[in-house]
Amino acid sequence: MTIKEITHYAPALRSSTNQIKRENEILESNQLFRELFSAIGGIVAVIDSNRQLVYANEGLLSLLGEKSMEAILGNRLGEAISCVHSKEEPYGCGTSKACAYCGLVNAVLESQNTGSKSTKECRISSNIEGKIQSWDLNVTVFPIVLSDITYHVITILDISDEKRRLALEKIFFHDILNSAGGLNGLLTILKEASDPEESRELIDLSEEVSRDILEEIILHKQIKAAETGDLKVKIELINSMEILESSIIKIKSHESVKNKAIVVSEDSSEVDFETDRILLQRILINLIKNALESTKPNGSVIAGIKETGDKIRFWIRNEEVMPAEIQMQIFQRSFSTKGSDRGIGTYSIKLLAENYLKGKVDFSSNESEGTIFWVDFNKKY
Repeated sequence: MTIKEITHYAPALRSSTNQIKRENEILESNQLFRELFSAIGGIVAVIDSNRQLVYANEGLLSLLGEKSMEAILGNRLGEAISCVHSKEEPYGCGTSKACAYCGLVNAVLESQNTGSKSTKECRISSNIEGKIQSWDLNVTVFPIVLSDITYHVITILDISDEKRRLALEKIFFHDILNSAGGLNGLLTILKEASDPEESRELIDLSEEVSRDILEEIILHKQIKAAETGDLKVKIELINSMEILESSIIKIKSHESVKNKAIVVSEDSSEVDFETDRILLQRILINLIKNALESTKPNGSVIAGIKETGDKIRFWIRNEEVMPAEIQMQIFQRSFSTKGSDRGIGTYSIKLLAENYLKGKVDFSSNESEGTIFWVDFNKKY
């Protein structure tokens, strides 16, 4: 198999160490380039024809926690930033299936192919010392020629805060506004109700809707705390079946459950283990809710628990199959199957489970099994 064949997307060929050093020396020795480059604010890098780093400014080095260029020289940018997909294939960043949907890779390829500037938004999920970190970036790539060699400059603008704000605004304006409108409607009907039994039902429904609004607000407060490292966990011994069943009960009143069933697998394991009850329930509710939203009317979602040695797995299955494009981006912070700027559900599941509960989240989606999401935990925290 040739190098050209060992890729699912961008060319796999890499420059030699000597070639990288030579190209770096050309840039280092050009005083005009150095002066212009140092005058550019923000995060900037220069790559060679094989998308490998040959120069970077202080902004990028600071972002990566590096003191000198030596540590990242010859890496591709996804490798330098520890993108979760950069190690999936032997030739690194740009060569995995997921890379086809990466704004950074596509901006570089477009600029290389057209010889002009290309600007795209990019979502990157990094694994840094076992912790998930997500980036929303705006990248611009353009060519420069020095000593008859064509390089490409990459300027990077971190738009994570803006994307997070837009996502939260969208969720609050859409989900919470809808719930508040529903609550207002129930209270209006309640004022006109004369039948005590009907009034009792309306009060119960109003309590459920108000609880949903409160839960939504608490969720986003927890996500913000999780992203800043301020979220505290309270570890206690809980029962696997009890936490699953209580999560199902909590979601019963949600709109996504209408005309659908939630079934607990008969072979589910009942086991005591250590975790944070509130965070795990949040994860399970999100997993079940996502599965229900993908399920057709009169369909069902199956939930189960599997014990294997010192580990426990919670899994949720529905019959639908996710398109490949969605599968490749499902855990990214700003990506959503529900529309622009609403991505937070699967991202929050991974963030809470892996960064705070020492768990591992993954999924499979195919014609024979449908879509299964699972989260694994150690029995002992």
